[in-house]
Amino acid sequence: MVIAANHAILAKAGKPVVSLYVNLAIFSKPGRYINHEINSIHRADSGNRNPDVRVALAFPDIYDIGMSHLGLKILYKIINDLPYAVAERVFAPWTDMEAYLRARGIHLCSLESNIPLKEFQMLGFSLQYELSYTTILNMIDLAGIPIGRHDRNNKHPIIMAGGPCSVNPLPLSRYIDAFLIGDAEEKIVEIINVYRDTPGQKDRILKQLSGIEGVFVPEYTHGKTKRVFITDLNSAPYPTAPVVPYGKTVHDRINIEVSRGCSRGCRFCQAGSVYRPVREREPGRILSLAEETIRNTGYDEVSFTSLSAGDYSQLIPLLKEFNRRFAQKRISMSLPSLRVGAVNDGILNELQGVRRGGFTIAPEAATDRLRHVINKDFTDEDYESALCSLFRAGWQTVKLYFMIGLPAETWQDIEAIVTMAKNALKIARRHTKHRININVGISPFVPKPHTPFQWLGQEGTGQLTEKKNFILKNLSRKYFTVKSHNEAMSLLEAAVCRGDERMGELIESAWRLGSRLDAWSECFDFNVWEKAMDSTGVDVKGYAMANIDISESLPWDNIDIGVKKEYLIKELQRSQDSKITSCCSQICNACGLECKSRQFLSRERLKTETAVCRNPAKRFSPVKVRVEYSKTGNLRYLSHLELVSALFRALRRANVPLKYSEGFHPSPRISFGPALSVGIEGQSEFFDMEVFPPFDREVSMKEINRLLPGEIAIKNMIFIDRSMPSLSSFIDCYEYQLKFTDVAPVNRFSESNGNDHDLKSIIIDSVIIDNMTVKIKIKETADTKIKLAEIVERAFDMKMENISIIRTGMWGLMDRPMSPMEISIMSGKGSA
Repeated sequence: MVIAANHAILAKAGKPVVSLYVNLAIFSKPGRYINHEINSIHRADSGNRNPDVRVALAFPDIYDIGMSHLGLKILYKIINDLPYAVAERVFAPWTDMEAYLRARGIHLCSLESNIPLKEFQMLGFSLQYELSYTTILNMIDLAGIPIGRHDRNNKHPIIMAGGPCSVNPLPLSRYIDAFLIGDAEEKIVEIINVYRDTPGQKDRILKQLSGIEGVFVPEYTHGKTKRVFITDLNSAPYPTAPVVPYGKTVHDRINIEVSRGCSRGCRFCQAGSVYRPVREREPGRILSLAEETIRNTGYDEVSFTSLSAGDYSQLIPLLKEFNRRFAQKRISMSLPSLRVGAVNDGILNELQGVRRGGFTIAPEAATDRLRHVINKDFTDEDYESALCSLFRAGWQTVKLYFMIGLPAETWQDIEAIVTMAKNALKIARRHTKHRININVGISPFVPKPHTPFQWLGQEGTGQLTEKKNFILKNLSRKYFTVKSHNEAMSLLEAAVCRGDERMGELIESAWRLGSRLDAWSECFDFNVWEKAMDSTGVDVKGYAMANIDISESLPWDNIDIGVKKEYLIKELQRSQDSKITSCCSQICNACGLECKSRQFLSRERLKTETAVCRNPAKRFSPVKVRVEYSKTGNLRYLSHLELVSALFRALRRANVPLKYSEGFHPSPRISFGPALSVGIEGQSEFFDMEVFPPFDREVSMKEINRLLPGEIAIKNMIFIDRSMPSLSSFIDCYEYQLKFTDVAPVNRFSESNGNDHDLKSIIIDSVIIDNMTVKIKIKETADTKIKLAEIVERAFDMKMENISIIRTGMWGLMDRPMSPMEISIMSGKGSA
């Protein structure tokens, strides 16, 4: 990751250089740092080593979160499609990696080329949630860049930010040079061109950026900044070859945005305001994007994302046609949480085709009265009808999301949440005998800028805790899993999102006291924030809980999102009268955008053909293939599950005709040999797979290797009889080569000469290759199964993480050691 490149830089600067050998296995989830994922772009490899503009796309959270963000993938494509620019990724390191970097004075670098962030012309942060703000300061500091914008000069990158939280830029205005308000696709090329035309002149660049519509520059912008948005999703750039992470991310699937914006007008929802108007992508375009992305990634699930996917005007025709094209390939689809009124038999019938997971609906409020206050237009009858449809269709896991602390909420509304959840269980029992999992999510209301509730204060943490505990107490753990958002985190979210410039002082103070990665419960410490409040005098309760008069100016009044304040005031008044406002796809409510109702919705009417059989009969019975492969280099840091995922995706991209299991969760019929520990290379590993003929081994092996990451390679394939013993039951003997950094461990092993009797029965052979390298052969029995880490520590008095280890072979110990390939051929059942 960041380590190797910095050694050269530190050496040039005359600074001490640490050892070049760093075993990433000492860090949690090392797959976050190893780089060279499928579809990642490396301009240096293609000859473009010195682009005019180099941009670091920074996500202020760890890799697992950032790699699920669609906006980052879109910008990565747009910038890298420009011949004169390059975009590289950087994520916040986890705490163990940060400690390593700081202890050695190593600066944070980009993932692709290991270039320090301070060498880039532009560093762009994505502002997705307020609890990432201390992490932004931490990443800037880790990069060796001054955190304050007034402390930076022409030698430093210009730091920009965008995303939903940028609609109130003031809390970060002392740290960020420029904010992009709105859809980045609309202006990113224009911004890049400013950098290209004015290299190295920070003040001139910022002045020019302040003249671009949608860009707020704290130093130069006077007056309002108007949000920019694209009107045609069909022509907007979209990544059909996104980077495919090795590890499992939060949204480990293809995400196709079917629409942007929401017409429902929920009064608590900031996204519903700042992403208006609703713009739909044509279904034909969606299907072509899905087909191309499946081909380029090997994913087996596509999620059709939107703020309100159930309102997409061509949803059922889209789902039907998707199933017709892809169900036979075992490609499943999913939708994000649906509003209650959008759940119907037609949608559920299409969603249950290939794989059935959990289903999420968001009631938000549990009484008609409170739903009218927040503008959620459904009834208890609609809710019961939706659940009946779900359980009849066979779903066994349902997730229900509620908010607490909403304006005008009473204890009757809290009690109704419990009743609503229990009703779900009762309805389930009427329709199924299976065990039902009902997950209930509880989140405190956070008053957000540019919403009708922006003037209303958040309820106190004490009351919120009392309401949460009531729900927990009254929903039995036997039948319900209840998860709730931390009340102190919600308090900070409310304070920061409603904050002004002074909030920046608090954020910086909290960071200096140790806050970072605050959205993670294992990192969040409200005591640190309380100390920061004491030192700065900034009271978060005052920001979060204050009711603001509608006549007062607001810190975010300088941002014009297109929705007029007069409309928000009118909606606030309607909430106080418990009045529903109609969906703007039915009638224009004059919010201020001056678009016509349904102006940007799909005009295409998708023609669906007769659906194909979901499980088409195969002409031949499946055959079994044994595969020998290697895992070397940096990919030794993949966990077994990450390795399996990389292989599965390569097999799908290569169109290997895999046999799948039956049932609700079909998976390829593939079984692996004994797993490698993280950090160990394997020169001769094995897996068995079932495939349908015709299957050409040579052609398939060549194609799979073309599509695999460079440090995983298929070495051989043979057909085996289905009666052959499984790899796990056959293999019981392993050979490892251990390379040390000094002679002491080898000398110690040589001098001990097998004094450890337990190890003597396990290590059946050893060869000292040189004074720092040993080969050992280990034999497992039913009575002696000791982990390699324990063997290494006892035999060499060293931790496994400090040694370079290669598994050079695996055998079954019969009358002599035989490899899994050899026994197949010797038995006459396989062919080389």
